[in-house]
Amino acid sequence: MKNYRALGLFFLTSTEEIKPGLILLISALFITIHRYISPFEFNLNIFSIVIEFNSALNMFLTAFLLLGIIPLIIMKIGFNEQLAEYGITLGNVKTGFFLIAILYPLISILLLFPSSNTKEMIAFYPLDKEATTSIKAFVEYELLRAIFFYTAWEFFFRGFMLFGLKKYVGNWLAICIQTIPSCLWHIGMPAGEIFASIFGGIMFGLIALKTKSIFYPLILHILIGLTLDLLIILQN
Repeated sequence: MKNYRALGLFFLTSTEEIKPGLILLISALFITIHRYISPFEFNLNIFSIVIEFNSALNMFLTAFLLLGIIPLIIMKIGFNEQLAEYGITLGNVKTGFFLIAILYPLISILLLFPSSNTKEMIAFYPLDKEATTSIKAFVEYELLRAIFFYTAWEFFFRGFMLFGLKKYVGNWLAICIQTIPSCLWHIGMPAGEIFASIFGGIMFGLIALKTKSIFYPLILHILIGLTLDLLIILQN
C-alpha cells in the first residue's frame, strides 16, 4: 500500500478525482477527433471533389455526435447525473434574455459589422457558399448549423466541461479550462475569429454560470453566427 501511495496512484480510488479527469481526457479526445474529421482538412484530403454543403453538413453532424450525443450518454449513464446539473434547464430566464438584449447589439456593432468587411471573413463565411444564392438555401444552412452544431458546441463546452468541472476547480478556473480547447479548435480559421473565441469562451461561460443554463449562451451564439453570415451576404 505504501508503494501504491508513493506512485501517486491512490487518487484513482477517489470518485472526486476520477470524474474531472475523465471530463478533461474525453474533452481532449473528442475535440481532437472532431477537428480532424471536420470538412476543412478531412474532406479535402480524402475526396477529390468537395461539395461545400456536404462538407458543412459533415462538420455539423460529427459535432452533434462527438460533442453532443456521446458526452450526453456519458453524463447520464457513466456519471448518472441529472440534465439540470449540466445547464440543460431554462435557469434564470429574465437574466438570460436581459444579457442577450444587451450583448447582442454591442457585439453586432463593435465586432460583427467590422469583421463582415474583412477579406478573410468574406472568403471563409458562409461555409456553404450556396447559402448566398437564395433565402431557402440560407435558412436551411443556418437551421442545420443551429440545431446540430451550435447545440452540441454549447452543451459540450458550457455544459459538459464548464458545469462538469466547476464543482471541482471553481467557477473561474472552469471557465478558463473550457475556453482553452474551444479557442484551439478555431486554429486554421480567420485570425480574428481565433482571438475572438477567447473572449467568446469567457463571455459564454459567464452567461452560463450567471443564468445556470446553457440555453442563453446558445441563443447568443446562434445569433452571432447568423448575423455575421447575413452581414457578409448583404454587403458583398
